[in-house]
Amino acid sequence: MTSSSTAALVSSNIHKVDVGEDGLTFDPDTLHVSPGGKVEFHFYPGNHSVAQAAFDNPCHPMSTSSFFSGFHAPTHDESSTVFTLTVNDTDPIWFYCGQVGHCQAGMVGVINPSGANTLDSFKNAASNADGITVPSAVQGGVLGKNDETESSTSSGASTGTASSTETESSTSSGASTGTASSTESPSPSAANAGAKSHSVIDMSCVLVLSFLMGLLLM
Repeated sequence: MTSSSTAALVSSNIHKVDVGEDGLTFDPDTLHVSPGGKVEFHFYPGNHSVAQAAFDNPCHPMSTSSFFSGFHAPTHDESSTVFTLTVNDTDPIWFYCGQVGHCQAGMVGVINPSGANTLDSFKNAASNADGITVPSAVQGGVLGKNDETESSTSSGASTGTASSTETESSTSSGASTGTASSTESPSPSAANAGAKSHSVIDMSCVLVLSFLMGLLLM
């Protein structure tokens, strides 16, 4: 298998879910993931989370070991943290946002739905759920850095450095031009030659006048 084929295979086994990017939703809210595949939950402003529930008891953890991402509240854009869940089999996995009121508002989803249990049925049940609870700690998945936000930050830093370098280059160029202008002046050797020429003419005039005065006095 070539490296490009391997990369494509890895990419196809990673499924991205945006949490709260467009309001109280998971996008997509329905996924089909093969065993061994991974689901990355990317969080947006709104203090969202993702937790596992049972179909017949939405808005509450399925068990004490149910996965839970913890709450994430970026101030703007996408969070720098991603919660990654590994899917081990094809059994349906129902999930919800643990923020107060979000599950009841329809912020739920499912991985590998099957049979008569549909997402619409789960949403209807969630809208009538009694309260909302979440596990006491992050579990069942892996919290890691968001490669997309890291890459964007690095790119922005590099662009800033390039701009700074361009500014320094322009400043240096301007300084050099200014120095050249301040040192521009007539050639010192040409000025000296002119002064000598004037001295010779003055001496000639003095000699002629002295000769004429001598003739008049004779």
